[in-house]
Amino acid sequence: MKSYGSANIKIALLVTGVVIIIATLIYTQVLVSDILERERDIANLYAKSIEFIANGDSESGEYNFIFNNVVNSNSINFPIVVTDAASKSPTFTKNLEIDSTIPKDKRDLLIREMIIEMDEVNQPIKVSYQDSLTLSYVHYGQSKLVTRLKQLPIIQFMVAGIFIFLGYFGFNYIKRTEQSNIWVGLSKETAHQLGTPLSSLMGWNELIKVNARNSDKVSSLANEMSNDIDRLSKIANRFSKIGSRPDLKPGNVHEIIQKVVSYFKIRIPTINTGTFEGSTKKKVGLVIKGSTDAVALVNPDLFEWVIENLTKNALDAIENSAGSITFDIEEKGTHIFIDVTDTGKGIDLRFKKDIFRPGYSTKQRGWGLGLSLSKRIIETYHKGKLLVKDSEPGKGTTFRIRLDKEV
Repeated sequence: MKSYGSANIKIALLVTGVVIIIATLIYTQVLVSDILERERDIANLYAKSIEFIANGDSESGEYNFIFNNVVNSNSINFPIVVTDAASKSPTFTKNLEIDSTIPKDKRDLLIREMIIEMDEVNQPIKVSYQDSLTLSYVHYGQSKLVTRLKQLPIIQFMVAGIFIFLGYFGFNYIKRTEQSNIWVGLSKETAHQLGTPLSSLMGWNELIKVNARNSDKVSSLANEMSNDIDRLSKIANRFSKIGSRPDLKPGNVHEIIQKVVSYFKIRIPTINTGTFEGSTKKKVGLVIKGSTDAVALVNPDLFEWVIENLTKNALDAIENSAGSITFDIEEKGTHIFIDVTDTGKGIDLRFKKDIFRPGYSTKQRGWGLGLSLSKRIIETYHKGKLLVKDSEPGKGTTFRIRLDKEV
């Protein structure tokens, strides 16, 4: 089965980054255009003011107003150079970053070089006397704000490139780490699955040695050994189905759960202590109630695995010497609901969303794959639902399975 999830996430990140860059670039360009237009208007006003004064069309008071509020205005924050029309030499400068201590000839040379650069960006404005005689030219450049805004897209591309680079490799690293943890956990889960029947077989073997002369007892033990051998075969069959689409067929839910319950009842001490000899058996009641005729579309091997995982999870949650696990089967419309309720320690609401996450576990043993695999089996393979219906710390938990009824 191919997975396109990670590829889609990478494409989404890349497209999002490109869209943000393009949108910011367009917005920045609009800002630059607006500021350039404003500076162009100010430069034209500056030139017209000089022209107005040169033509002598006003009183001295108006000259002072123009000099103070236009020509020498602090609102002009871009470089300006006024040159004589005849000699092309600078007669007035404003906002030029030139060291005032350098010699005049070198200073004039630097100004002339700046004028050439300014004229490449903005066409100089002519100042005329009575519309016939050209007195001077106003050369102007761009403010620092415009320069910085023009540099902004470059910075954005660099930052976006670094972000995409780090995001890509970070995502790959996380993905590799998760895959590694899942494979390690799957190996441990396999060992955990094999542990129960193997421990039982060791115990049956010891009991056979003790009861070698009692043929009836040996026959009973041989039957249990046969059950464990069948279970080992089932476990191998289950893991062979991972990654492939299993066949679903009508199955009696009560009968499948009954098989699991029957197997677990006699092996509860082995499951809880991990050994057969010297174990203290918990008084845990396994009860099935509700509908006995409910038939759902299931894969028996995988569905048994889910019931076993929920049963083991419930047994681990029961920390006292006694408790109960109840399987309640109910038919509603086109669905079958199985509620698995235990009297264990319950789940803290803070961790309710994490319990199905691969690798999450509150137990000292185990690798946090049982519930994750169960959820995948029910929801991916059976198109059903597995969730925590109810839980209260200190009182217990109810898991709910929803399956499609056979129609």
